[in-house]
Amino acid sequence: MDDLDHKSTPWLNGGFDIEGVVAAFAVFLGALLLGWLWAPLFWLGFIAFVAVLLATRWAGRTPPDMASGIVAPCDGIVVSVKQVETPPELRFHSPVVTRVRISSAPVSTNKVYVPISGSLEHVTLEAGDSSLLIAMRPDDEGLSRAWLCFESQGQQVGIRLASGGFGPRIEIDMTAGDIARLGKPCGTRRLGGWCDLYIPASSGQLIWPGQTLIGGETVIGRLRSEAGEEAEDIEDVFELQREAAAGVAEEDPFEPVIEEDEEGDEQYVSPEEADVSEEDPAILFARLREAARRSEEGD
Repeated sequence: MDDLDHKSTPWLNGGFDIEGVVAAFAVFLGALLLGWLWAPLFWLGFIAFVAVLLATRWAGRTPPDMASGIVAPCDGIVVSVKQVETPPELRFHSPVVTRVRISSAPVSTNKVYVPISGSLEHVTLEAGDSSLLIAMRPDDEGLSRAWLCFESQGQQVGIRLASGGFGPRIEIDMTAGDIARLGKPCGTRRLGGWCDLYIPASSGQLIWPGQTLIGGETVIGRLRSEAGEEAEDIEDVFELQREAAAGVAEEDPFEPVIEEDEEGDEQYVSPEEADVSEEDPAILFARLREAARRSEEGD
């Protein structure tokens, strides 16, 4: 039975960082003191109290079970999806990638999630200007920034975080060389901001501008996997065989099997001689039909 069945409040899946709660109540006490001196100052302190609480809010997430999946690194809304030149800070092998730009509100949860299963190749942090409280535009000067590059089987996915420069806004909990699991929290970005997700241009995409993303859960796309493509081709073959056995295939499964010899000429191969599974229902039916045809010719 699923663990959620044992929870009386499965929707309660989040909380606040302990140090953030302590800091928030310290700010609230300061607001009370300011209000004792002059009443309007209390409301300024109360606004700061709410902001600190929002900066420490997190939510538990359940990543999808996908070996080659790419998930959203944070909560937010997709602003744009387009191909761009790779930022030099990411040190990608490919000069051109697809950039998914995500905007997060100040009230968004503060965790940053690993977009793919793989390893963290390198991470770069850049302190911001303390005079900038909110990141209004992603490319403004003085913002606090972080670049992370993840790699899986030779394919790279990068993240560029940007937020206001006031206070400790961006923290990364992983170091270069750490093994990353899909959807695992890898850092904190407080009071929202911007996130650019850089994925290979050849990877499939499942998102569009205006879509709301859930960090660690929403699937952005899939990494290109030759092995996965071969597996899908094999599954298509199996599906055709199952449909043939059920009598719903568009193609006649009882047509003679045609193979090419070494010289490129096609030659007839009977169902008995074809290199197929002995247990395939379609082939068993084909052999019965062939036997019946030969019996009628002999008569």
